[in-house]
Amino acid sequence: MSKRFFEGAQHAARYALTRPTYPPALMEKIISFLAMKYKDIYDYAADIGCGSGQSTELLSPYFQKVYGYDVSENQIKEAKTKNKISNIEYKVNIKNAIPHANKSLCLITAAQAAHWFDLKQFYSEANRTLKQMGVLAIYGYELPKIDGEHSSQLNEIFQNFYKKLLPYFPPDRHQIDSKYADIILPFEEKIRDESVKIKYEWNLDRFLAYISTWSGYVHYMQKYPDKNIILDLRRDLFKAMKTENENEQMKINFGTFILLGRKTD
Repeated sequence: MSKRFFEGAQHAARYALTRPTYPPALMEKIISFLAMKYKDIYDYAADIGCGSGQSTELLSPYFQKVYGYDVSENQIKEAKTKNKISNIEYKVNIKNAIPHANKSLCLITAAQAAHWFDLKQFYSEANRTLKQMGVLAIYGYELPKIDGEHSSQLNEIFQNFYKKLLPYFPPDRHQIDSKYADIILPFEEKIRDESVKIKYEWNLDRFLAYISTWSGYVHYMQKYPDKNIILDLRRDLFKAMKTENENEQMKINFGTFILLGRKTD
């Protein structure tokens, strides 16, 4: 169902620690859409491509049981290690199938993962396993933007760095940059929502720790292990911040995009 990235044990651990976490407001949007027409018991939900479980945890308050699936054994190991929520179960799933019975799931989600999927196969499985009036939610977040003082210069430096790494990302990365504009859900009833923002105040090193988990950065460093491009970025950003305080907080925001579709038959 999906291509395989982010699988190394060290990468999985860094991913869990440094990737942004979706705010509750995002899941509230999804549950609100589900509740408009789904009136049965909220028993089972599945998060496909769950990684280390950041998005899966958001489902926990709403459902009796939540399943998180990923092709990466290391990501699932990381998810299980940090999981303290009793109604969540994480499993490795390398098959082109959602391992649930027909019409058994209220909700299927895929967070920052659908661009790696064989969408034809994924949609077929989603249609098979969703209950009537169940919902498929595909969502993700954009590249971060830096707000506040000196933001114009800081964002220009950051964008130039990203463009340098872009050839080292898998080709499907462009789907994120286009906010899934080319991904069309296979249901007549569907909406798009881009109203939720992920907001942080990070110091420079915390921001760079997030960047170090990018597959494009990892692939670049594998090809050019003697390069110190992230240290160059640190130097340039710090200079543009016009401060001597290395713990100066930066206001960071990630725009999100949510695609919601309802199975009505």
